[in-house]
Amino acid sequence: MKKLFFVLSLFALTSCDEEAVSVGSINESKMLDINGTKQFVMIRGENANNPVLLHLHGGPGVSELGGLRKYNRDLEKDFIVVYWDQRAAGKSFVVNSPASEIKVSKYVEDVDVLAKYLKKRLNVNKILLVGHSWGSRLGVLAAQKCPEHFSVLVTTGQEVAAADGELQSYEYTLAKAKEFKIDSMVQQLQFIGPPKGGDYSTMYPFPEAFSIQKFFLLELNWKIYDGISVEDLYANFQESDEYTAQEKANYLVAADFTNLYIANDPDFNNFDFRKQFLTFKIPVFFFSGKYDYINPTPLAKEYYELLKAPKKQYVLFENSGHDPAWEESAKYHAELKRVYDIVK
Repeated sequence: MKKLFFVLSLFALTSCDEEAVSVGSINESKMLDINGTKQFVMIRGENANNPVLLHLHGGPGVSELGGLRKYNRDLEKDFIVVYWDQRAAGKSFVVNSPASEIKVSKYVEDVDVLAKYLKKRLNVNKILLVGHSWGSRLGVLAAQKCPEHFSVLVTTGQEVAAADGELQSYEYTLAKAKEFKIDSMVQQLQFIGPPKGGDYSTMYPFPEAFSIQKFFLLELNWKIYDGISVEDLYANFQESDEYTAQEKANYLVAADFTNLYIANDPDFNNFDFRKQFLTFKIPVFFFSGKYDYINPTPLAKEYYELLKAPKKQYVLFENSGHDPAWEESAKYHAELKRVYDIVK
């Protein structure tokens, strides 16, 4: 189960300052009725004629609005960037949200509804679809369900298979703990034991084990490649100017709520894209961090080699783990511009 430390470990929310809006730009923030629920959407771009990029954040339940606008705000010079807090995430969270609405199928339907709205509102035929972590899985599902909306699918931290992904993540973490001779970490990981199966609610012997393993992995990243720490992520979240005090207070509540109930959905568990989705109607680009073992990069590369698409490319970020958009933001920006030049 994805709990507090897991949420903090995977995603950064960072502060940003207000900036002036120039003539010919677009700056909209509103609550939209998407598939029967109110969801927050921000549309930002310096040129209203630029291509539209829809970002799918991770989690589920973990808005990336603050981090994206801190590290990736320059994308707004070349794209109209759509920041979307998915159902029950970030600004879209409502206390007493119905748990029955937290289903994979609902999220996929939401993407379809939002894409139709954006095409009409922004007068475009196609949208660049960019997904991170859980958003990469959602992106694959949306590209399968409604490819007519999108010119390309770009993913980072690609989710591939529940059972194999979590097993590789655990084994890598244990191996690195042994390599660096951190006995207390080794003992705790051995006590937890490797995950069994692909059901997130039962793969570990107790719910907190999932977040403990991911917490250890983020701590080890300091030694492996000077990666982002849990402490850094928590500090950045607290400093974010994108959320009100109440929204900050609800942020982790929303993430915990979403991850608690999504695990009850059979569609969330036991997936393996290597057996489910190997053919795409649109181009597919994988951006992978060399040191990503939250969603293991070797598994993403294996999936990439199997899939068929009109165009496909695999881009390795040599100095990144799970978050290339933030760890190598300049390269991330340049690669997205290059992708658009290929598919436009």
